[in-house]
Amino acid sequence: MENNNYEIYYKDGLKPGVSKEEAAEKLAQLLKIPLPKAVIMIESTDRVVKSGLSKDQAVKYYSALSRVGLLVKIRETKQQEEMDGEVTEQTVPNLTPDTPPVVEPVVRKTNYDHALDVKHPIQLVFNGSGFEYFKIWIVNIFLTILTLGIYSAWAKVRNKQYFYGNTLIDGNSFNYTAKPIAILKGRLIAVGFFVVYAVIYQFAPLMGFILFLILMAFLPWIIIRSLAFNARNSVFRNIRFNFNAKVGDAVKVFLAWPILIIPTLGLILPLIWFKQSQFMINNSSYGTTPFEFHAKVRDYFKIFFIFLGVILLMGIIMSVLVAALGINPANPGSQEMTMAIMLPFSLLIYLFMFAYLAAKLGNLYFNSTTLAKHGFSATMQIRKIGWIYFSNTLAIVLSLGLLIPWAQVRMTNYRVSCLQLNVVDSLDDFIAAEEQHVSALGEQVGEVFDMDVSVI
Repeated sequence: MENNNYEIYYKDGLKPGVSKEEAAEKLAQLLKIPLPKAVIMIESTDRVVKSGLSKDQAVKYYSALSRVGLLVKIRETKQQEEMDGEVTEQTVPNLTPDTPPVVEPVVRKTNYDHALDVKHPIQLVFNGSGFEYFKIWIVNIFLTILTLGIYSAWAKVRNKQYFYGNTLIDGNSFNYTAKPIAILKGRLIAVGFFVVYAVIYQFAPLMGFILFLILMAFLPWIIIRSLAFNARNSVFRNIRFNFNAKVGDAVKVFLAWPILIIPTLGLILPLIWFKQSQFMINNSSYGTTPFEFHAKVRDYFKIFFIFLGVILLMGIIMSVLVAALGINPANPGSQEMTMAIMLPFSLLIYLFMFAYLAAKLGNLYFNSTTLAKHGFSATMQIRKIGWIYFSNTLAIVLSLGLLIPWAQVRMTNYRVSCLQLNVVDSLDDFIAAEEQHVSALGEQVGEVFDMDVSVI
């Protein structure tokens, strides 16, 4: 009788040099499954992907998955009843396609459930509608104008509450609990500082410049205060988010590194993107559980250099096209023809810039973020997000701005639809445990200087 006690075990992730995007595409083609599902399978390491196989079947599975780029092993399982109920496991060396499959036995108890190690995807949902938000938006605009901007603090809270309340995870929505008066205090301080700066600069430019430098020195602290305020007032299932960062780290991320943009001709931008994303994620937490950021600097440089390459290619195509048509830009009679050719290409370049960076950086940001054992999967596409940018801009221009709420809801709906939370075990159990931790430590919400210092 054929022995069907072989299984394929996926533990160590991907082979060196294989990106998650590349492996996901190959796995989706191999198994004929949607790309988001392939991404989730790749992220779900340390588990059995196929069991009950004969030795020949196991070798075939091993070869196919190795070509995809997954580090898998073949294991032979033996069921054994143990009096103490403990699980014993004998590990197997990593295998590569150049190494013949080595099979070693693994002994485990009969009721072991591999599903406990699998990440279960929960699709985020956005239930907002353009017309519903338009009614909130138009009232906010009217009252803000009527009160000379004072109502803008209440408008911000209403806007955030609408988008938070219509974003759901597993049927539960987010809440935004900020008090408008706290936001108003921060804005009044910002406006007051601007008025003082404008007056001083008008009569004493040197003093105005010194005041500007003082503001820049306080900028990292202002950013931290704003992030902390909005995090504390963001709630999911009665647990608040938090943001705790050191001013020194903010100085490096938002002042020191950006100063190098001009000397490096912008080539340091990927490093700045990485540092700022790392700063945002690693200093954030949900209750007492911190978020962690796992991206590498090289991931950002890869996105950046592909971006530069495409921009350069578009520029070359535009130049060749102008030269092929015999157009001399210096000739006044050819200027209209030059503009007719350059304008569509310029719009195409700008559209690509926004769409490419929004999709690639957004996906990398979420795909590299974890919360304890849980992770995220983001699958925004350049083509789709580019079309949304283009059609939204066209709709806003043609409607004289009245379709801004519809455009905001449409973009939010797409971004949320591309985002999944990959939960290990049970989300309810994780929330319940976090509630106990928060209750034990006490919730520190109010502060003496509790206000939003952001202007927008």
